[in-house]
Amino acid sequence: MYRFVDEKEEGDTEKKNLIAEWFFETYSAIQAVDVYTWLWEGEYGCFNRMTDLSLDCLTEDIRLARMHMQRHRENLRVWEPLGLALTLVKINLMPYADSGCPLKRLIMLEERARDLRPNHMRFKHDWALMKTHLIPGMTITLETINDFENSIPFHLVPEMGHSESFVNEYGLGYRIVPRTLFFDYFPEYEFEAVELNL
Repeated sequence: MYRFVDEKEEGDTEKKNLIAEWFFETYSAIQAVDVYTWLWEGEYGCFNRMTDLSLDCLTEDIRLARMHMQRHRENLRVWEPLGLALTLVKINLMPYADSGCPLKRLIMLEERARDLRPNHMRFKHDWALMKTHLIPGMTITLETINDFENSIPFHLVPEMGHSESFVNEYGLGYRIVPRTLFFDYFPEYEFEAVELNL
């Protein structure tokens, strides 16, 4: 029996492959839990660890991100892909604030992330796709990914936090917002996404 794949589905798969490659190139110092958490936050957001959505809290988080990022990742972009669901993006606080983007708009966008509904089957499919991008020579292997998967109640897709080494290397100075809304308000970054195939 033939399966007809529409252009959107085919395009999404191609984009997901590019994003998975980007992730492993950008985040080399990772453990299995970090792959899972990045993918999980891209599907589910950050609901159990939702931050205080006040301007004071955001300002403090930007200050902390600035302290951490003085030592790490000078070329940090305002936004990054988050997971493979193509519904949420990661907003890096320090470059966002430095670019002059309005802080209150970021709070509003973060609030709207709560309206999105995750898809458990899509998450599991995307997890399997991430495994296909593991290649020899990476610090993370298929064996460590599978060991991690077997060590948690994976069928329940539990929320996990990043490893301590990930936090030390890359920090947690980011917020999670809906991809489409972010690009609606900041179309200049959508052009960047097209250029980068992300």
